[in-house]
Amino acid sequence: KRLHMLLFLIWMEVIIMCDICGSTNTIIKNHDHIYKIKGKEIKFNLDRRFCASCGNLVYDDVLDNKASEKAIEIYNELYGIDKTQIINLRKSFNLSQELFSKIIGCAKKTLISYEKGTSIPNDCYLIILRSLLINPSLISTFVNANKSQFTNTEYNKIMNKISNMKMQ
Repeated sequence: KRLHMLLFLIWMEVIIMCDICGSTNTIIKNHDHIYKIKGKEIKFNLDRRFCASCGNLVYDDVLDNKASEKAIEIYNELYGIDKTQIINLRKSFNLSQELFSKIIGCAKKTLISYEKGTSIPNDCYLIILRSLLINPSLISTFVNANKSQFTNTEYNKIMNKISNMKMQ
């Protein structure tokens, strides 16, 4: 019975276990990270979980996700677009995530991941977002380029918002 309970807890990821030695005795310590993102080295220091017995890096969902998000945050600050810039850009046009994602040509889920800072815009979306940051009036060009993505109601709604923005 104990073995079944242990296996169940491991399966539920309640117990964190070392893949190398099987120990459940772990410690959290500061770790130097080096991520390679789009050919760029991203270096930072953050807590990670290690096996207290053999010293192996041990998977920890929370700490590992924090490390990934930190790498993305640093990359976006240095080479990409910060998530707050994307949110502020979309809000400056007074557009929902759904409509703005259609305008720039990505899925709503993709835009949400950019705004949450959990992913990095690919080069095409990065160019579009930077172009809109530099010259917001280009929004009409992108709307018309992706006109087939909108219903007539959506298209008219977007164009009205853009017109109202120009008047302000």
